[in-house]
Amino acid sequence: MPHRHHLRLLTHDAALVPEGGAAVYAQATAFTLSYGKEPAGHFFHLFALKQAGLYVEPEPEEAVEVESASSADVSRQGSTADFASLEEEAVAGAKWKGKGKKKGKGKGRAEDDDLYSLLGLQHERWMASEAQIKAAYRKAALIHHPDKQGAQDEAALKAAEDKFKKLQEAYETLSDPAKRREYDSTDDFDDSLPTECAPADFYKVFGAAFRRNSRWSVNQPVPDLGDADAPMDKVDAFYNFWYAFKSWREFPHPDEEDIEQAESREHRRWIERYNRKLREQGKKEEFRRIRDFVDCAYKQDPRILRRKEEERAERERRKAEKEAERQRQLEEERRKAEEAAAAAAAEEAAAAEARKQRQVEKKALQRERARLRRLCAGEGGGEGSSSGLPAGAVDSEDVEQLCSNLGLEGLQRLCDQLAAVDLDAEAKRAAVQQQLAAVGQQLQQEQAQKDAAAQAAAAALRDQAKQERQQIRAKLSEWSEEEVRMLKKALDKFPPGTSKRWEAVQAYVRTRTVEEILDMVKHGLKAGKVGGVQSETFVVAKKRQGNLANTAAADSRAMAFTDVQVNLKGDAAVLLEPGLAAAAAAPAGGAAAAPAAAAAAPAPATVVSAASGEWSEEQELALVKALKQVGKDAEDRWGQVAALVPGKTKAQCFKRFKELKEAHKAKKAG
Repeated sequence: MPHRHHLRLLTHDAALVPEGGAAVYAQATAFTLSYGKEPAGHFFHLFALKQAGLYVEPEPEEAVEVESASSADVSRQGSTADFASLEEEAVAGAKWKGKGKKKGKGKGRAEDDDLYSLLGLQHERWMASEAQIKAAYRKAALIHHPDKQGAQDEAALKAAEDKFKKLQEAYETLSDPAKRREYDSTDDFDDSLPTECAPADFYKVFGAAFRRNSRWSVNQPVPDLGDADAPMDKVDAFYNFWYAFKSWREFPHPDEEDIEQAESREHRRWIERYNRKLREQGKKEEFRRIRDFVDCAYKQDPRILRRKEEERAERERRKAEKEAERQRQLEEERRKAEEAAAAAAAEEAAAAEARKQRQVEKKALQRERARLRRLCAGEGGGEGSSSGLPAGAVDSEDVEQLCSNLGLEGLQRLCDQLAAVDLDAEAKRAAVQQQLAAVGQQLQQEQAQKDAAAQAAAAALRDQAKQERQQIRAKLSEWSEEEVRMLKKALDKFPPGTSKRWEAVQAYVRTRTVEEILDMVKHGLKAGKVGGVQSETFVVAKKRQGNLANTAAADSRAMAFTDVQVNLKGDAAVLLEPGLAAAAAAPAGGAAAAPAAAAAAPAPATVVSAASGEWSEEQELALVKALKQVGKDAEDRWGQVAALVPGKTKAQCFKRFKELKEAHKAKKAG
């Protein structure tokens, strides 16, 4: 505890000080904070010093920044109004800000001017309750009543009456809440507040300052600052209370009007507004003083700082985790990209190798086909070779069929047989016929498989259609007669062309969805399975039915336009005037009648080609669709194309494709 030179001990025996020791200045008990009770030690000592004339209360310095606890002692020595300030004086290193001990109108009050002293409540002061004030007034009135003073001279009687009047005025002021609040606001109070202290002394310094200023709070009780172990919810509640602090402290202005001198109600209200306006500046300064103090405490509170540090550490941890997760994702994406690139490169290499192999096989296949054509055409297997079959021994279509349906190995084997020198022509022809028979059997099997697949698909479609019809019948059977009747009325009410017709019909029927209504109309009403939709009928009045009679001369004849001569030629003459066409064809003889009759029937259009044979329009369309469907790089493309064109082989499809290509080029050139 810091040494105080201005204090004097009540008793001191120098003999009690041991040799080499020093006197210890301390007090026996801690200062009590119980309002309404006086701590005996310090205040009794202070009162004794005042009676002995050893204590002089220093004058406060206005608007002085107090830098340390040692200089703050001067402004708070002997404060009998605030017990909490006694705790603050013992803290070294704390910094203060304020005007020191504020006297206000109560500065230098005499005992007769101090209302609390008149009633004997100078120690309780603002903490005195209404019951205490009333009891003190009754006691003082009994003591100081002029009738209780006995026989006195005129001057003593006048003094007693003045004393009693002051007692009455004191009780009148302190018993009125508004007047007492104004009087307490001007009483002695220390406005200085701490601004900085050591973290270890925070709860001692700032807690005492909060308790000292809690007397002004409208809301009671005021929460305490607590200690380092206080839970954070109570700490937050404490600062929320002080940030929303409401003070009942008044700040009277010297220029105020006396409200008791009001002449009327309007004059009284004007004085109230005028005085309230003068006091606003003091209230604003008080609000700013408390708010700055709370901000300073919040910034230095070790609990708040610890929580902020924990939150900062948590944010850093989450940020580090997020960054680690981001790096992991980037690494994973990079790894996946590398794997995808490697897989794509491998796939591209495999595809390139496959394309290369297909090109090799394609060229080998083309060479073997050309070799087979030369061997079957009597040209031999090569230059200067006399092997193979004589020209005309094998039909060209059969050769093309072999070229289209045999693979590379089959073509090589057949060409080797035809090129063999030790085989005669009959054996070679037999080998060709054997291959043709095998190819024909293979084509038949493929065609049988196609037919079976087509039949299976058709059967599946029929089964599906049958199931759909059964489902529709089941749905239609769920409709009641009343629902069908309502549907018919809705169809009449909302004819075709109505905006959002089916939604309106559904809203009218209400018991069915739009899909169910469409199924009923399409498969039930229109199909005649439930009841036909009533056709629109037009009723013509009797007086206007005469307008419907057709009296035109052309319509009343037995045959219209018989007086018009029409020359018919060609197919029209054959169809419309068969007698005339037969008479015209009679001189030509009976041999010409058959072609004329055949010409009367429509024949399917065909395209004739010397190389590829006859092609119908259906086959042409099938060839074009197959060429679009099967790509150029497809394996055995022309085999797949021939499978999609009915009645045509691979060679015929290939030749027709070349013919169409040449025709297209010629058309563009022309």
